[in-house]
Amino acid sequence: MSIFRTDSILLKPNDRELGEIFGAELTTPEQAAGYAEKLRGMGARNVLLSMAEKGAVLLDENGVLHKCGVCSGTVRNSVGAGDSMVAGFVAGAVNGDYDYALKLGTACGGATVFSDGLAKRPLIDELMKQL
Repeated sequence: MSIFRTDSILLKPNDRELGEIFGAELTTPEQAAGYAEKLRGMGARNVLLSMAEKGAVLLDENGVLHKCGVCSGTVRNSVGAGDSMVAGFVAGAVNGDYDYALKLGTACGGATVFSDGLAKRPLIDELMKQL
């Protein structure tokens, strides 16, 4: 029996939260990907993991692993960064292009971190060029 709703498109913990779920300390994207696979085995369709300065990892519903680096900028406020990442991912995944969705989610999260408020489109577009 799945602990996740199978009609849910996405589960998005950060590396700390994922480590807490499994009682492990996650130090690399590859290690995090192994635990993302465990979540998929428990019923999650897509697992998007933010790992701060280590980038982001997506294990998609087809079992394909996608990795993305981070954008550079000055950290101002991390409040809302995860929500911004989810919004960007969902917007980018509409056409099923998970590489693009991961990059857009990463840029949206970064744009929020580098802003005093939520991400704005001009900064998102600039950060997309870094990815």
